[in-house]
Order: sequence, then structure tokens, then C-alpha cells
Amino acid sequence: MKTHQSFALWTGLWLAILPVVAVGSGDGPDRERVEAEARSQAAEADARFKASDFAAALPLYQAERASRAALGDLRYEAYAARAIGCCLEQLGDLEAAITSWKAAAALDSKREDRGFEGYDWFLIGKAELHRDHIEEAVNALERGLPLLGKAVDRDHECDTRLLLALARRTQGEPAQCERHLERAVALARELKDGKREADVLAEFGRLELALDRAEVAAEWLSDARALYDALTLKAETAAMDRLLADALLDLDHLDAAQAFAERAARAFEPLEDFASMADTYQFLAAIRAGADDFPQAITWAERAVSAARADNDPELETDALVSLAHYQSLANDWNAAAATLDDALRVVLPQGAPAEQVRLQILAAEVAHKAKKQAEATSHLQQAEAIAHREANEALLRMVAEAKRRTR
Repeated sequence: MKTHQSFALWTGLWLAILPVVAVGSGDGPDRERVEAEARSQAAEADARFKASDFAAALPLYQAERASRAALGDLRYEAYAARAIGCCLEQLGDLEAAITSWKAAAALDSKREDRGFEGYDWFLIGKAELHRDHIEEAVNALERGLPLLGKAVDRDHECDTRLLLALARRTQGEPAQCERHLERAVALARELKDGKREADVLAEFGRLELALDRAEVAAEWLSDARALYDALTLKAETAAMDRLLADALLDLDHLDAAQAFAERAARAFEPLEDFASMADTYQFLAAIRAGADDFPQAITWAERAVSAARADNDPELETDALVSLAHYQSLANDWNAAAATLDDALRVVLPQGAPAEQVRLQILAAEVAHKAKKQAEATSHLQQAEAIAHREANEALLRMVAEAKRRTR
């Protein structure tokens, strides 16, 4: 089974247009020639894929699919269509990948290969989930699940149930999650697959956190962590520490929550997982601020800003800067807070939504007012008003008018 998976990003790709010439069963040497070409194309494509040269593998799989179609070989045409989708997924064109997997599903349906057809819908659902098309993901996964239930291999049924639980939790439908997770963990144990079992236990933990059942969540997350740790999966182990910190904070075990978050941060750093580092540093800053330790909160918040910048994520960086300014204001360092918000504006203004720009300009004005920088406060409000007028947004204009009254 060709089961290539990934979510790498890609900006564009030309698709080869290949003529399909029918080759009848009685064509003798011609059929043998096309069959030989198809085998050669498949072998070379597989070698390119294994070498992660997806751009080179793609036209070879397309050529193989054309050859298989000419031969009327539905089985291997479906294999080729599935592999084309996997190349496109690796290259970041998820929309085109989904189209190819749907073609594979149609071919598998014609030959009544329920296991492969179910796997095609699993791939489609996984890609839709990655695109944040939750409803489409649920529809695809639910379409594939009964087909995978008839397959010899049970690993993809396990994966499908896990993704369905994740999607349903994202939709705010926790009642739909438990039955899938219970079946998934049973399948993982039947398969003796520690990684899959840990993944399911971790999702159980996330579900319990979403349901505000922190004590039960901590139990599931601890079990998942132990399995990940035994498998020496450092990133996954660190992620469990971070989630355990959330659970422990909900249980008012502040010292333990900080300890788990610090352990997670130490693990994320050598992995250069900057987004997780920024999130964890912000968590630690919030804990220290809650204990009125503003200098330490500011230190953690500054580290969060640095990690967000390293991740090259403007939204994450803006959030980190606003948080840093908040802690600086709690420490009564209004000048530092004003400078930090100026940095945030430099990130937001080139690409932020108008409402976000207005809100941040208003916040910067109020902090500048507290810092006794009235000229800067006035300038921020003028810019906010100009944006609100440009958008002809009455709600934003009211926000600006109220801010003017507060900063007189």
C-alpha cells in the first residue's frame, strides 16, 4: 500500500498533461510495451518519492496513471492517483491532492476495494482538517470509516477515529468523541502500537481539558507522556508536559504547573519549536504575573517575543508583544509598555485587519496617555480614526470617540 503522508508547504507546480490512448486486451506487443512503461514509471516514481524528490516523482506518477488507464488497470491506476495526491500534499497543494484522492476513491469504488477506498477518504479528511475545513473533514472521515471497518489492516481505522474525535472536539461536540477514542485505543492496543496508543490517550486528555475535567485530563496526559517518553519521542513528550501544566493550573497546583511548563520549555528549545516555545513562555509569564512577580513575568514575556519572531509568525509576535506590554504596565513601567506597543503596531499595520489595527492604536494611545506622552496618544487616535473612517465602520468610530474621552 502506498501510504505517503505529510503537510509540507509549496507555492506552485505545473502539472503534466498526458494523452491517454486505450490499449485493448488483444493488442499483443503494444500492450506489453505499455505495461513495461507503466512498471518502469512506477519504479522510478517510487524511488524519487522515497528520496523526497516529490516534484520529480509527480510527473512520473502522472505518466504511470495514464499508462494504467490505457491498459484499463483500475487497481494500479488508483494506486497512481493516490500517489499523485501524496506528492501534491508533500508539495503543499492540498486542494489538488484532494482532487486526486477523490479520483482514486472513485476508481477503488468501481473495483469494490473497500479498504483502499476508505483509505482515500481518510487522506481527504486529514487534508481537509489541515485546511481547517472541519465540516468537510468530518464528512470525508465518516464516509471512510465504515469502509475501513471492512479492511484487513486496522491501523487506518484507528487513525480515522482519532481524527474524527479531534474534529468533533474542534466543532464543540465532545459527546461525539468518546466512542471514537474508546474504539481507537482498543485498536491501538490490539495492534501493539505504542505511538498510536499514546496519540489516542493524548486526545483523551485534550478532550477532558475541553470539558473542564482537569483531574481526569491529567491522568490521561500522564499516561500518554509515559508512552511517548518510553518511545523517546521528545517533541510529543514535551507537548504532554505543556498540557499537563494547563491541567495542573486548573487544579490550582501553581508550583507544579510552573515546573511542568519549564520542563516543556527546556525540551522545546533544542527542537527549535519556536511556536511552542512562545506559547510556553507566555504561560510562564502569566503564572508569574498571577503571583505579582512582574519582573519575572516580563522576562518570560520577552522570551516569548523572541521565540515568536524566530517563528516568523506576525500574529503570534503581536500577541506576545501585547502581553509583554500588559506586564510592563502592571509593573508601572508605562514608557516601556508604550515602546512595546509601538513595536506591535509595526508588525500589525502592514497586514493586520482594520479592526485589529484600530483596537491596537487605541490601546497604544491609552498607554501613551498613562506614560504622559499626550502627543503620541493623540497621533495614535488620529490614525485609528482615519482607519475607521476609511472602513466606514460606525462601531470602530464609536470606539475611537470613547477612547478620546478617556485620554483627555
